[in-house]
Amino acid sequence: MADSDRDKWDARYRAGDYPQGDPAWLKHFDEELPRTGAALDVASGPGKLAIWMARRGLDVLAIDISPEGLALAREAAADEGVKVATRAIDLEREALPAGHYAMIACFHYRQRSLFPVLIANLAPGGVIVAELATTKNLERHERPSKKWLCAPNELLRDSRELEVLYYREAWVNDRHLARLVARRAD
Repeated sequence: MADSDRDKWDARYRAGDYPQGDPAWLKHFDEELPRTGAALDVASGPGKLAIWMARRGLDVLAIDISPEGLALAREAAADEGVKVATRAIDLEREALPAGHYAMIACFHYRQRSLFPVLIANLAPGGVIVAELATTKNLERHERPSKKWLCAPNELLRDSRELEVLYYREAWVNDRHLARLVARRAD
């Protein structure tokens, strides 16, 4: 991403323009999701998912292009009494922090070259959770552009080497989203 993208996200987070609260739909998968091990929150922003994973007992690294978003994540984690490590990184220019993650969360960030790398960094038995807007979203909204959207069933196809525990594409709060919970074989 260009520095202008970093500036855009920094300004958005400074303005308080971001969702808050737990990812409610994941509560249905409580038994399938890990409670120990390393976790990665990709495009974390203010850390909603990172904090949720830390409360589960995971050792979380939150990465994002925006230092402002990550500062909010650290502040919110401290308020919650959990620890979240952060790292500012531009995933279009820099490599993903390598690891064997018990859990990876990737919400609202689509970089096609990244998904195979995420899967490769899942530990045996590790789970990936994702929520991405689809191209159907363009029926109601001009943004984000098609570059950042999934085609129908694209996220499902990207996960073909994993055991898919849940997959759904639907309109949710006026956005068409693909949601995924998938596990790497032991």
